[in-house]
Amino acid sequence: MKSKLDIMKAANPILELQLNLNDIAIENPDIPTIIPTGIFDQQTQNVISLFQRKFNLPITGKVDYETWNAIRKEHSIAIHNINTPGSVFCFPQNLKQCKMGDKCYTVYILQIILNYFHNKYKNYPDVKLTGIFDEQTEAAVKQFQMFSNIPVTGIVDRQTWNILNKINETCKLYNN
Repeated sequence: MKSKLDIMKAANPILELQLNLNDIAIENPDIPTIIPTGIFDQQTQNVISLFQRKFNLPITGKVDYETWNAIRKEHSIAIHNINTPGSVFCFPQNLKQCKMGDKCYTVYILQIILNYFHNKYKNYPDVKLTGIFDEQTEAAVKQFQMFSNIPVTGIVDRQTWNILNKINETCKLYNN
C-alpha cells in the first residue's frame, strides 16, 4: 500500500523532484535544500543548475532525460546513506526467555545492547561480549529492569526484551 506522500509525489512530479533533490542535499552540502512546493520555481531551477554543475551535466536549469537519470541515481545513493537501517528481528518466536546459563546469539545481541547503554550512560555496568548469559549479564539485566520499572528478575522475557529495544531505539535518536 502506498503512503500519502507517495501518492502526492506520483500526482506531482515536481514535488517528487524537489524531495529527491533535498535528499541528495543531505549527502551533498554544496547543493541547497528546496522548500518543496510542487511548483517549478526559480529556486528549483537554481538548485537543478547547481546539481548539473556538480555532476558535470550540461547546465540548463531544466530537467532533461540525462539530468533526471542523474538525479534518480544520486537519490538512490543518498537514500541508502540517510535512511536508518531496518531493525533485525532476533528474539526467536519459540524462545520464551533468556536466563543464567543460556548460550545463544540472542544473548550476544543482548550484551551488545547492554554495552551500548554502558558506553552512553555511566550508571550501566560493563558487560563482556561472550554470548553466554553469565553473572555479569544478569546483574546488568537486573539494573536495566530496575531503571525501567519492571519486575527485577534478571531474566529477559518478552516484556524486558521489548522495553530494552524501545529504549535502545530511543537512545539512538539522541546520538551526537
